[in-house]
Amino acid sequence: MKGLRVAVFSIGLLLGIGQAQVVLEYWTTSNEVTGPVYEEIVANFNAANPDIQVNLTTFANEAYKTAIQVGLASSDPPDIFFNWAGDDTGRFVREGQLASLDEAATNDAWGTNLAAGAINAFSHDGSVYGVPFSQESKYFFYNSRIFDELELSEPQSFSELLDVCRTLRENDIVPMSFGNSERWQGVHYLSIFNQKVVGEEVITRDYSLNVPDDELFADPNYASAFQKLVDMRDAGCFTAAPNATSPEIAWAEFYTEQVAMTYGGTWTIGTFNSNGFEGQYGFFRMPPIEGGQGNQNYVLAGPIGLEIAARAEDMEAARRFVDYFVNFENQELMLTDAGRIPVFAEVVTPELASEELFTAVQDLNTAEGTVLWLDTVLEASVADTYLNVIQEVLAGTKTPEEAAADVRQAALRAKQTLGL
Repeated sequence: MKGLRVAVFSIGLLLGIGQAQVVLEYWTTSNEVTGPVYEEIVANFNAANPDIQVNLTTFANEAYKTAIQVGLASSDPPDIFFNWAGDDTGRFVREGQLASLDEAATNDAWGTNLAAGAINAFSHDGSVYGVPFSQESKYFFYNSRIFDELELSEPQSFSELLDVCRTLRENDIVPMSFGNSERWQGVHYLSIFNQKVVGEEVITRDYSLNVPDDELFADPNYASAFQKLVDMRDAGCFTAAPNATSPEIAWAEFYTEQVAMTYGGTWTIGTFNSNGFEGQYGFFRMPPIEGGQGNQNYVLAGPIGLEIAARAEDMEAARRFVDYFVNFENQELMLTDAGRIPVFAEVVTPELASEELFTAVQDLNTAEGTVLWLDTVLEASVADTYLNVIQEVLAGTKTPEEAAADVRQAALRAKQTLGL
């Protein structure tokens, strides 16, 4: 209970003062690479701030999405927590679960140090609710040795990507690992397919749900976007049973050279390099899709950040931790030890960043726009429909047209529920 989460500072006891130590709970996702970095940041903060004790609790990615919803709605929510931009933040704003950080954005160091665009990603209805600490994007990573041996080049179009998959199959090489057991890997494909095939203008309107019923998710290109996933499956791009494979296994299949490619986030660079695969792979964006209605120079990317619960134990202490978490020293640590792209652009230098991460940052700077992961942008029930039907399309139990129809119905229900 909140009332019990107060520790007595031992020195204060010795002096007979009884000085109270604020205890804050910090929840986040983590993996084998980021976990130790988060632990180090928390330990360093606790050592430098003896009046505050931050307790770190970590979760696997998919488990976290449920845990944070339950936790924030409980009588004892976490004080500080990780979240994605988009409607993952917007939902908690609507529910009154988040503290406004408008004052912090004006008075705390991060408000001055961070670019306005990064902060705006966590803004809703004119107020700031989150502090970004890393930028993430998606690429196809490929085994350089295999590509060189088969004289394969980075595909310049979606059709060429399918041809690469077919060539690899013809040479008895599994083209690409795919771990969709937690469903979010599949939604990353549809996030960029929707932008490239349907177009950013249409999806922006539809994702908001604020369009007439007869137009909402009615564009036939939504089915065409699902068809691109089918095209990849039918070209033999994927490993067997992606819906039964975890993301971690898929990444391991790549860096142990069981497959030639994987579609991974920039956060996987740290995993690949820490497992001895540094310098042995290249990467390229989702290539342009012929006939697509969207800007083909957009990338799938978005920031992640920290937020403070509206019912935090001590708002000042929580703000101090968040400000510390995104200082320059910890941004460097995020880059060098976790392989994450920091939100302070000046931190990313050839001296500090791995060659792969530095190249990714340079590439992102050439994009004309970004599209966020649709499961963080869409209203929760619509996002969940996407997560489910993608698995069904992959399994061949639902056609692209049926999947698109299911999404449209979910969007109509969500729009009615929200009173839009």
